[in-house]
Amino acid sequence: MPDIDLNLLTALDALLTECSVTRAARRMGLSPSAMSRTLARLRAATGDPLLVQAGRQMVPTPYAAELAGRVSHVARSACALLQPANPQLNLASTERSFIIRANDSFIDLTAAALVKELQRQAPLIRLVFVNKRDKEADLLRRGEIDLEIGVLGTDAPELKIRTLFNDRFVGICRQNHPLLQAPGVTAERYASYPHVVISRHNKIWGPVDDALERLGLRRRVIMALPAFANAIPVVQDSDILGLVPLSCSACFASGARQNDLAYFELPVETPAIKIALIWHPRMQTDPLHRWLREAIMTVCRREQAARG
Repeated sequence: MPDIDLNLLTALDALLTECSVTRAARRMGLSPSAMSRTLARLRAATGDPLLVQAGRQMVPTPYAAELAGRVSHVARSACALLQPANPQLNLASTERSFIIRANDSFIDLTAAALVKELQRQAPLIRLVFVNKRDKEADLLRRGEIDLEIGVLGTDAPELKIRTLFNDRFVGICRQNHPLLQAPGVTAERYASYPHVVISRHNKIWGPVDDALERLGLRRRVIMALPAFANAIPVVQDSDILGLVPLSCSACFASGARQNDLAYFELPVETPAIKIALIWHPRMQTDPLHRWLREAIMTVCRREQAARG
């Protein structure tokens, strides 16, 4: 396809509408001489005179008259295609589904608040949460999911990332657990009890184990479960110790047996857990996707503030 200057479309539209170089120039904000040069380019491009002199005025050729009905529509369509995406949204009437990959703990933490936010602002928006079996970027790249929430687990350089909040691990045990009695939670006493860990991929070693190893200690893991909520009944009815993100504690504490569960600070330091929004650049400027990201940020800030 030869190089085409789309500005010629709007110029042709003006010339065929006005049938005057002077009036078309005024309409386009050009000088009459510049519009005359544009008309010459249009004649060269189309192989037709387009406008010819008839006394003191100009009239379209048959070919130009045939074009006149189409060129205005084509010019407007071309301009619309090359305009920035319209940021104006009518959230009350916009219907759309978003697929979000997140783990159970985040869903437990925010789903109820997100539903209220959607009902208040965008009642026709639908959120579909799917299990987070891995952290690979392929689903985002292929557009099979619209957004991911959690810890970045891939080195895909193109992904967009925005931190929602920083989390950390805390220990859980049953109320009146011997660990909580004097002399309290020390690294040695913590490592001496059996532990349950949460792992989607059967991994039983984590940051806590790294920290304990630096002290010459090792804990005994006797069970691995796929979700944090699965560990609650195990911990409540035994001397087994568990580990959950601090953000999950409010959700678990509201359960039917909340009085059976206790939380404690770990006796070792572990790295902060950075919970982030992750999306593919193709969605960066999508107005509705951008609104959803901001809505999730707002809900997370509100939930964090409520928990102090």
